Amino acid sequence: MKFYQILILGGLILLVIMGLNTSNQGINSLTRDEQAAVFNLDYNQGNIRVDALGNSYDCSLDRLGTNLKLVGNKTRVYFYDATDYLKKIWIIFDAVFLYE
Repeated sequence: MKFYQILILGGLILLVIMGLNTSNQGINSLTRDEQAAVFNLDYNQGNIRVDALGNSYDCSLDRLGTNLKLVGNKTRVYFYDATDYLKKIWIIFDAVFLYE
């Protein structure tokens, strides 16, 4: 996909989420009910709160930073393992099929 197609798709998803949140607020004001937002991000003093489909998830920035470092390190290790594995396969392929 081209960059612009991904950008348009992301914008469309954002508009749908905003429309769902707006209709949810309208329904809440009509019924005097307090349903949570369809999707909401909130930042408050180093904590990130994500509301998605009525469920709420809290995450601190410190824990998020630690998790991102761990994921980055594991990704790097898996990348090098995969490249080593592909090099071994290429050596075997070269020896069996391309050796003259």
